[in-house]
Amino acid sequence: MRGYLTLSQQATYHAFIEFVSTYVEPQANRWDIEQRIPSDVIRQCAEKGYLGATMPQEYGGQGFDYLTYGALTEAIGRGSISLSGLFNVHTMVMESILKWGSQEQKADWLPLLAAGKKIGALAMTEPSAGSDLMMMQTSYHQQGDRFILNGQKKWITFGAAADVFLVFGKLAGTEPIACLVPKESPGLSITPIRDMLGFKAAHLATLDFDQVEIPVTHMIGRPGFAISYVAPYALEFGRVSIAFASLGLLRACLETCGPYVMERKTFETALIDHGMISHMITDMGVDLEAATLLGLEAVKAKDNHSPDATEKIMMAKYFTSRAGTRHATNAVQIMGALGCNEHHAVARYYRDAKTMEIVEGSNQIHQRLLGKEFAKRAKRRMQRSEVAKEAQETR
Repeated sequence: MRGYLTLSQQATYHAFIEFVSTYVEPQANRWDIEQRIPSDVIRQCAEKGYLGATMPQEYGGQGFDYLTYGALTEAIGRGSISLSGLFNVHTMVMESILKWGSQEQKADWLPLLAAGKKIGALAMTEPSAGSDLMMMQTSYHQQGDRFILNGQKKWITFGAAADVFLVFGKLAGTEPIACLVPKESPGLSITPIRDMLGFKAAHLATLDFDQVEIPVTHMIGRPGFAISYVAPYALEFGRVSIAFASLGLLRACLETCGPYVMERKTFETALIDHGMISHMITDMGVDLEAATLLGLEAVKAKDNHSPDATEKIMMAKYFTSRAGTRHATNAVQIMGALGCNEHHAVARYYRDAKTMEIVEGSNQIHQRLLGKEFAKRAKRRMQRSEVAKEAQETR
């Protein structure tokens, strides 16, 4: 990663690495076992300014470009995928307010969120509505200057630790909207979800809304905007987060297994000199390099406002999360019984990696979208080639 950063970015990335090695990696296994991240760790992230990473300085943020934000998420993902979930959902909420919020909403919420005085979480998924957002049952009904919110959201990352939720639902059962809902709102109950496969320390929760009253001024954007504009914009940041956190996990697999296969011997031969192990390490290293380049291309496109940024981000998320799952599996195989022990980091990599293939759009959804786009692109190239050939023949 360092080789692709400017000198200034390298210094910032080094600070990220130091923070993770000091405050995150030594505790990450314990957090998984206890299924929670202590509030003092979140406070430390806030004090470093990391929770306001992408926010403009006028709102108290760091003003990082997306490459620097990717480097931060990669470093955090190297230490704890659960903690990376905080940056993911918190950033999605802030960026949604920054892009679609009113001036009053920005002034009220962004300084608090950027400083980490308030934690935000995205409330989109429901028990029967995941990737297909139009299946949402959560409802808003307007009564004068207030909305009445009813429904349930589930699998909400940092739902048990957040102070405010960006809740997606349908106004009068038809128009999708998204509103900011503070956790102290009467009628909102929060139930922590435990014993997940991965994301064990990410404070997942179920949110139940029973006649929750929300001021109309808490709506982000306009009626009908939530699914066509707000959600895709937020999810793009989510996919950047997942891609780079998965990249950090992939790096963790290589940095854990590399020294081990050089030192451990079987049949009087170092593991690295056994063909099957060497092949695993080779593929791990090559995929790490490939995933890094895809991630860098994605955030470069995002920073440059390129029209293909969404597609590049999707590719990076798809490839890197798949590679993370493949190589976390191989890491367990390489480490043997050690890798099967929940007190060893490799077992955590294995559990978390699979989760990354599901969140922020499952990889099957990405396959569906990317496959169609690649086919269309190939067809357009062929058509242009045929037109050029015909023009050449008529000369």
